[in-house]
Amino acid sequence: MALVTLLTWGIVILFLLIISLKVINQYERGVKFTLGKFSGVMHPGLRVVIPIIQKYRRVDIRQTTLELPPQEVMTKDQVNLKIDGVVFYRIIEPEKVVLNVENLEEQLEAKASSELKEIIGNKTMKESLSDREDIAKKLLLMLNEAIDDKNAKEKRDWGIEVKAIQINNIELPKELIRAMSKQAEAVQEKEARITKAQGEFEASRKFNEASKLYEGSPSALRLRELQTFQEIGTEKNTLMMVIPSTMTAGDGKWVLPMGLNELQRSEAKNKSEERSNKKGKK
Repeated sequence: MALVTLLTWGIVILFLLIISLKVINQYERGVKFTLGKFSGVMHPGLRVVIPIIQKYRRVDIRQTTLELPPQEVMTKDQVNLKIDGVVFYRIIEPEKVVLNVENLEEQLEAKASSELKEIIGNKTMKESLSDREDIAKKLLLMLNEAIDDKNAKEKRDWGIEVKAIQINNIELPKELIRAMSKQAEAVQEKEARITKAQGEFEASRKFNEASKLYEGSPSALRLRELQTFQEIGTEKNTLMMVIPSTMTAGDGKWVLPMGLNELQRSEAKNKSEERSNKKGKK
């Protein structure tokens, strides 16, 4: 009977010893309580937690991200923006996270959202769209001040460090987007027209200079004409007919070069006949 009792107690003690052993990973810390009172932080390795008397809570000390959900924020000039972002933080004092903060992620999200609304409320729409880095820096500073709890009479800081904040998207109302698109389109069209007018003005000045040059040098005009024919001829599927100046008379009638002399004699003959007719009438 004594042997059975001893064996039973041995099994009970072995079972209690087994369930008392806890393994803390390298990226974790354990916050231990003895009879409900904080009794220390368990570091990585094999640790003992006495059942019933002691309890512990695991805390991950790796860097963590918290996504801020899209939220509507009113700017200084009464424009309703929808903005979201990401908060990067790391736990540096696990005991303070457990003792001073209930549900860390919810409180950090609520605090970041309220501070972000305050920052955007002091900026105009254009400033909010262009100063994302400044907004992130101000939010980082305000969050760290709130986490450190410096202004409280009884300091209860959160035991975390916010490493960085990134503002991802800033959405404008659809009506405002359409209005800004029209404005941008009008500005681009204005600049295009100004550029085109300036180009035409510069081209007209060059043409004026070229006309004066060609007026004093017919050979240069002829060379330019031949160059134009060459440029036109290089285009594909282009039919070009070149008529030499020797094929046209002064009155604009087309004349073959080989019949030019005959045409001149015929005109002289017609003129002489007209004179004879006039004399005969007299």
